[in-house]
Amino acid sequence: MELVVDMGNSRLKAAVYSDSELSDFKSIPYNNEPAIECLKKQLLAFPDLTKLILVSVLGQGFESSVRGYCEQQGINLIWAASSENAQGVQNNYAKPLSLGSDRFVALVGAKKLFPNQYCIVVDCGTAVTVDALTSDGVFCGGVIIPGLQLWGDSLTSRAKQLDAHELDRPSVLAKDTAQAIGSGSLYGLVGAVEGLCQRIESQLRTTYGGDISVVRLLCGGDAHVIAKHSRLTFELEPHLVLLGLTEFSGT
Repeated sequence: MELVVDMGNSRLKAAVYSDSELSDFKSIPYNNEPAIECLKKQLLAFPDLTKLILVSVLGQGFESSVRGYCEQQGINLIWAASSENAQGVQNNYAKPLSLGSDRFVALVGAKKLFPNQYCIVVDCGTAVTVDALTSDGVFCGGVIIPGLQLWGDSLTSRAKQLDAHELDRPSVLAKDTAQAIGSGSLYGLVGAVEGLCQRIESQLRTTYGGDISVVRLLCGGDAHVIAKHSRLTFELEPHLVLLGLTEFSGT
């Protein structure tokens, strides 16, 4: 059996890939556990595992640990990484290999889901990335901004008299400081994402024609929050990176 795994900054996401379908989805925070130990626990839960398709943002040391473990366990490891041109996506970054691998794989997933369409991919994790893809699979570029938790953390960490922020009761007319910081963080991020999408769409239409249709996709841990509060229409694809990883299965 095959397992696809996305190792993010704060959590592991995984799914079983069999008969061209994804199933048994998992999303597990690392908490205080080393990421490699969290991954090992998941791999041990599948004794018949033969192939692991993985993307990671955790650096070279983590990659070395995973490669060593998979070799020891006899698991065929496919390490998904950014490329100049792969799986139908042409990478136009100034230094293509420096593009975050998770961003590249998300673009591959968007290309798979929406072939021949212009796409804006918004990945809402610890950081939020907003990336543009043309109808023929050219990655045009994108931006990176802080994720939802970081919006409030950046304020409370520098102003010790402020309370911890709350994100579960948003209101633009907040009645206490924690609610005010949480609401500002949420609506600030939603507004930033909306504004960036609109600017990118405008630039795409200027470059490729004013009548093009653009699909907006949301993925990542906070995607549902952005979708709930945004005034724009998004395709909610929480497993977009895992879907993109399936395109690396035959490599």
